[in-house]
Amino acid sequence: MEYKLSLDTLPYLTYASFRYFERHEKHIDRVCPHNVLLLVFEGVLRFWEDGIPIKVQAGEYYIQQVGLLQQGIEESDCPKYYFIQFLGAEYTQDGDGLPLRGKFSFSELLPLFKELDTLRLSGAHMMEQCAVAYKIFAWLHRNSDNIGHSAVIGKVLSAVTTDIRKSFSLDEIAEHCGYSKNQIINIFKSETGKTPHAYINERKLEMAKQLLRDSESSLASISVECGFGDYINLYRVFTKAEGCSPLAWRKKQQKK
Repeated sequence: MEYKLSLDTLPYLTYASFRYFERHEKHIDRVCPHNVLLLVFEGVLRFWEDGIPIKVQAGEYYIQQVGLLQQGIEESDCPKYYFIQFLGAEYTQDGDGLPLRGKFSFSELLPLFKELDTLRLSGAHMMEQCAVAYKIFAWLHRNSDNIGHSAVIGKVLSAVTTDIRKSFSLDEIAEHCGYSKNQIINIFKSETGKTPHAYINERKLEMAKQLLRDSESSLASISVECGFGDYINLYRVFTKAEGCSPLAWRKKQQKK
């Protein structure tokens, strides 16, 4: 189960600003002294967190948790982002909360970024600054789950079809997309009503049916070409979906 930022406890804002990386610049090495909400709107921010590589791309947010070791082992790709440092946060695995990473709309949040930055530079009271920061957190909670889901599915399919013969694990898919396994499963279910495995098998099955109908390739070669490996795997998926064997289906198509 994934941790989320609790929305029942108000965090206390300590600092917020825009940050731009230079070419070849790396994230600093540190034990994070506060929580940091990163909202990347250009480039790619890379760092390691407690030994795990993290990549935050344009249009994605990520929450760094206080006390975790962060290292700039790899160069980032000239990221531009807005960040909010805060203390007093609580994290939960139960109930409603803000996921530690997700998507956001830069165009919709930019006015709030500018407003918060103006308040900071003008020396406004922290209560005023916190009020705007809370609006940003609230927007993410309301909207982040619904942004970019189709793009995530497209990214998964792009990775899978690049090497369709390879059998991708859910761990590999999640790492490629920069999401947790649970987030990938939830996105697929909300958008397609299916698990990632079932959805990917459908796409492979469509490819197999095209080859069965339009080519003279053997059943064994089609099984390999479409990522099923052994023919028995294609047979099992095919008969479950179509109610007949691949060979019988091919013969029916040839009679049309």
